[in-house]
Amino acid sequence: MVWNTRRSGFNVKSFQVNYFNSADFPASTYGSLPTVKDAWVTASGNQSNGAMYAGRKAVRSIVVAAMKASIDGSQELREEQRQYNLIACPNYPELANNMVALNNERNNTAFVIGDTPMRLADNGTDIVNWATNADGDGLTTADPYFGVFYPSCQTTDLSGATVVAPPSHMMLRTIVRSDDVAYPWLAPAGTRRGTVDNASQLGYVNAQTGEFVQTAIRQGLRDTLYENSINPITFIPGSGILNYGNKTTYTQSSLDRINVARLVAFIRGRLEVIGKNFVFEPNDQTTRDEIKNAVESLMIDLVAKRGLYDYLVVCDESNNTPARIDRNELYVDVAIEPVKAVEFIYIPVRIKNTGEIAAGNVASSAAV
Repeated sequence: MVWNTRRSGFNVKSFQVNYFNSADFPASTYGSLPTVKDAWVTASGNQSNGAMYAGRKAVRSIVVAAMKASIDGSQELREEQRQYNLIACPNYPELANNMVALNNERNNTAFVIGDTPMRLADNGTDIVNWATNADGDGLTTADPYFGVFYPSCQTTDLSGATVVAPPSHMMLRTIVRSDDVAYPWLAPAGTRRGTVDNASQLGYVNAQTGEFVQTAIRQGLRDTLYENSINPITFIPGSGILNYGNKTTYTQSSLDRINVARLVAFIRGRLEVIGKNFVFEPNDQTTRDEIKNAVESLMIDLVAKRGLYDYLVVCDESNNTPARIDRNELYVDVAIEPVKAVEFIYIPVRIKNTGEIAAGNVASSAAV
């Protein structure tokens, strides 16, 4: 806490010309100014408890600040002609809020893939503390279009060297491949669409030694992760490494599932395209019927492709009142019933006495 950050060689500094100037250091307060007015000044700042950032954490704080500024200030990321449906900053869970804010500005037409820290150990206490932000440096973002995954993995880079990569490294490829063989509203999880083929081992980086520790993400840990809205990536014998989760960080509605959130994001994007086709058209019944038919065509297609159970589209005088028409507004109200994904399968097995099944006496068993 009392480390001399200006003289220390274990933090990040920036060189500032004329740092010791009369405006910032008045003689009445600080006495006479030094002859050399330029100085190397700490740039990495302090942690929430007041302690300085040092070593790798000092470097990371500088990089994180620069990346946050890049996301928040980028106009290119917000341009309509730049179409994308996934957002990720691999190995930077600190940028979750910024990515979610970007997606909000784009009318939530994408899904944000979040990471857990590489140094997050595979025990329930550490995971719950991070998921609940118990130590002040954990997960603080809850959003319907944001999902978090665990653990990290070991893989190879383009030169063939073994490296450690964050969960988003696996999930970006898994989700893209799932979209190629299916649709965004089908969960990118399980044996059919959740296969991870760009990782050789699962694990985390030991916080003390810096070494990679392999783990298979056992059932008990998967339960802990899922209860805290973190999607487990695990090894299943006979199937390999799989994404075994479908949760967002939101818990208040059906948008707590990734497949439903991505369905809604897809619909938002398509409705924006449909709506633009009718801007500046006459605000009359003909236009209302045309836009309603266009929206219903989209919904019918989603029903056929297992995205929706049912839907309702309203665009008539009931929601386009004279007052709204006078404000040059046209309303299309859409209600949907999204298809849910199977996440828990229950298969009870009854034990019957010899001959009972053949006799048709199936329902009266006392042994289960």
